[in-house]
Amino acid sequence: MTRIATYGQSQMLLQNVLRNEMRVFEGERKVSSGIESRDYKGMARDVTSLSSSKSLLSGVEGYIKDNNEVSRRLELYDLNLESLRDIAQGLRDDTLSAISGNSGVAYRDKIEGYFDTSVSFLEAKDNGRFIFSGSRTDVSPVVTAVQTPAGLAALTLDITTNNTTVFTNNGIKQQAQLDPALKLTFGILAEDAADELMEGFRRLMRFDDGTENFTFATSGPFAESLTEDQRGFLVSEVTRLNAIIDDIDAVRSTNGVSMRTLEDIQTRLERDKFFMIKFTADIEDANLGVAISRLAQDELALEASFHMLAQLSRLTLMDFI
Repeated sequence: MTRIATYGQSQMLLQNVLRNEMRVFEGERKVSSGIESRDYKGMARDVTSLSSSKSLLSGVEGYIKDNNEVSRRLELYDLNLESLRDIAQGLRDDTLSAISGNSGVAYRDKIEGYFDTSVSFLEAKDNGRFIFSGSRTDVSPVVTAVQTPAGLAALTLDITTNNTTVFTNNGIKQQAQLDPALKLTFGILAEDAADELMEGFRRLMRFDDGTENFTFATSGPFAESLTEDQRGFLVSEVTRLNAIIDDIDAVRSTNGVSMRTLEDIQTRLERDKFFMIKFTADIEDANLGVAISRLAQDELALEASFHMLAQLSRLTLMDFI
């Protein structure tokens, strides 16, 4: 018996099935991925806004990443400056103890111990690069010849007027672009952090060696009992050591201002990042509630189209007799 369904009807129903299948497939993709469209064609009206927001988001994320590295460097500076300050304060306190006890026993050993520790802090590294060397990050900021107490004590020049005798750093301080509008100079040089401290070590060692009197009549090794000249010299050095502590505090304070500036910038950049992510998501992300509802409707439509195609393929004249 010949079926009454025509080829054209079958093709029309088949195309309808394919369209419904495509809608179900697209709906399942939206629900599973959470993305509105796989390409810009599906969001043509918002392409310009989306492209701009993604570009801005990429820039903000780049600044945040770079600023995290700067923040880590500033924290390293702060830790080492704090340690140098503790050394200066410890040296001052030991000097006061020597004066009050009228005894220089083990005083020279303490001076050299503080000096060795100071050199180690000035040679601090970050990712294998010296942080106090300016742009000469592959070279220690302390001259090799004066990295020992004997080497420093051998200097006859006043390093407060000729820093190159102790330090090899250049004068180029590190900078960073924190955001499109602000460039921060944050590098700290060894001579900024410790030139006066090194001069303090040099003076104490040379006086103890007896190679320089520093306006006093006599000098010489600090022994169990201090001479009047030794006491007078140490009293004058306490004032110098107090000034050294103040100098280190000033450098650390400047570093602290940089840390606060960076913290404020990072907070603002994080807000900008959150806004850009939300703005981008509003364009790109699918509304899951709507997507799930439409998927259910499309699945029903696909089921109905399958049913109609199957029913049409079975129709014959017998159904109408």
